Amino acid sequence: MKNIYKVLLFLFVSLVVFSACEDDEVSNETPYIKYVRPTEAAQSDSLLVAASMGSTIAIVGEDLGSVISIHFNDVKAKLNPVYVTDETILVTVPGSIPEEISNTITLTTSSGNQLIYNFQTIIPSPQIASINCEWAPEGSVAVLTGSYFFAKEDGSIDVSFPGGIDGDVVEFSEEELKVVVPAGVLQGAISVENDFGVGRSNFIYKDDTGIFIDAENPTLWNNWGLSDFASENGVDGSYIKFEGTTGSWVWPANAIQLFYVNPSGTPLVSDGEVDDYALKFECYVHEWHDTPLLVWFDNDGGHDVDSDFAQYHWTPYLKGEVTSNYTTDGWITVIMPLSDFVYSKDESEDSRKIASFDELVNLNMMWFGKVDEATSEFGLKVWMDNIRLVKIN
Repeated sequence: MKNIYKVLLFLFVSLVVFSACEDDEVSNETPYIKYVRPTEAAQSDSLLVAASMGSTIAIVGEDLGSVISIHFNDVKAKLNPVYVTDETILVTVPGSIPEEISNTITLTTSSGNQLIYNFQTIIPSPQIASINCEWAPEGSVAVLTGSYFFAKEDGSIDVSFPGGIDGDVVEFSEEELKVVVPAGVLQGAISVENDFGVGRSNFIYKDDTGIFIDAENPTLWNNWGLSDFASENGVDGSYIKFEGTTGSWVWPANAIQLFYVNPSGTPLVSDGEVDDYALKFECYVHEWHDTPLLVWFDNDGGHDVDSDFAQYHWTPYLKGEVTSNYTTDGWITVIMPLSDFVYSKDESEDSRKIASFDELVNLNMMWFGKVDEATSEFGLKVWMDNIRLVKIN
């Protein structure tokens, strides 16, 4: 019996040693890259010698399974083991500026073996995605968001407003830039420039396309005498001033309602598809504790919150299940895609739809609905201007 145990023990130890030797043999393999290609199926036959930051590539080769890190220049990429096999590695080119540019990819295995492969990381020019306020007033601090806001060699970055007027950059990171809007700017695109190029905004600063309420001549459309108006500290002249008290399911006072009765009686837009558009406006929120803002279009002139028209419910004061006093740091641009107009008054229905342009004649806004706070009344102070329908697709 003892001899049998000895034989079994010998076989077990031999198997472990053999397995360890096999593992050592595999881990000691130096990876080999045949080529690099795009991950898109339609471009799988294309070979790459360079790729932009943020793009995902496929590294094709042999013995890649033991690779545990990849550096583009001297910047480490995020490597997901799920996308690492012996023949292929899928990896995204990092979006950070290297300290030293070598135009290489360096693969490191678990045993410390390395392969250096010639490959250029292309640093894109700045890309501007959005601005906090498309009508940011002169002297205010506009916030641009995007990517690749890299500093120039001297540590600065340039922002130019329409009219070729440079703004004073207050601070910036790779994805956000704060700049003081200079005096005398015109309508047009904003540009950001660094050592890697110039990026221009797709949005138009001070874009007046599609504006149907500018708050300058309310007598033309405010047949019901709702809302109040003011101009002090406005974003563009006069604005609509919603100030008063809201509550749970309380029909609001005239001052905190809007009913735009289109003088023409025809659809506000008619080109393309309804879902191509969004309702946009500039907004300055000084106080808003609770009570949703219900927004809907109609074509019957009824201003009826119980109608069958699809509604948008704006509740920025609600974060998860918690309410708090919502305020903005000055004027911002609000975007409400028409595809998100889906609710009934009490949200018992959430699959309504603006069926056609024929419904886009009049506009209604009303603070009305369920509140989550224990108290029954809430102060409200919200200003709006430049209400417009804009194509977003």
